[in-house]
Amino acid sequence: MFQRYFTERFHTELIYWGIMAIVFMFIRNNPPLMAGLIIIAGVFYAARFFREIHSRSNGVAYFMIPATQLEKMIVGVVMTSFYYFAMMIIAYVIGNLLGMLINNMLASMNFSVIGINIFHHSSLQWKLFMTDNLNPFSSAGQSFYYFFLFFLSGQSIYLLGSTYFKNNQFLKTFLALNIIQLCLSMLFAMEVLLFIGKGGLIIENPSYDFGMMIGRILRYTMYFLIPFFWVVSYFRLTEKQI
Repeated sequence: MFQRYFTERFHTELIYWGIMAIVFMFIRNNPPLMAGLIIIAGVFYAARFFREIHSRSNGVAYFMIPATQLEKMIVGVVMTSFYYFAMMIIAYVIGNLLGMLINNMLASMNFSVIGINIFHHSSLQWKLFMTDNLNPFSSAGQSFYYFFLFFLSGQSIYLLGSTYFKNNQFLKTFLALNIIQLCLSMLFAMEVLLFIGKGGLIIENPSYDFGMMIGRILRYTMYFLIPFFWVVSYFRLTEKQI
């Protein structure tokens, strides 16, 4: 399955990651923008991974491949989650190196635009990794590990969307996700109002960090939801074959 994937898409993958390296070269000094690129481009990639199963001609050819549905699902998980993230990091490394080299070369040549020197010598910096203890979000206070966990959760959701929706997988998954989030938020708000009641909420320990508690709940929820969405995607893929 892996050999088939890279045989059919080698040139496409090469062009795609080359473009990503160039993009990283221009945004290498903006960690939030780099993190946003990884997340948004990643879910687009995941949402389109199983699109061929919804086509009559391509779907028949895909299901005729001598591999079990479990093997196909494992390929989907590895390619959309671990392979994609690793290649994004490699593209960032290449783009960062090229950007630094080109910038210093132009600075040595005293390259200017309208008489203004816009290039200055700079040392090699890995801002995607070094911001706030490997945190790509300078203000979120999360580690790079939690960023990867967040990335995995998004990939698992949109990979499921790619198995369910016949077309416009990204848009439909995005809308479905927002509707579910809205319903859950309303339900949570109603429960909070019922819990607080008319007398208001009495906090016995003002020093207790509710933000940390919510963060832990969300983290453990993602630990559960990521494999859950993968399993549901597998069953959906099996049903699609039938």
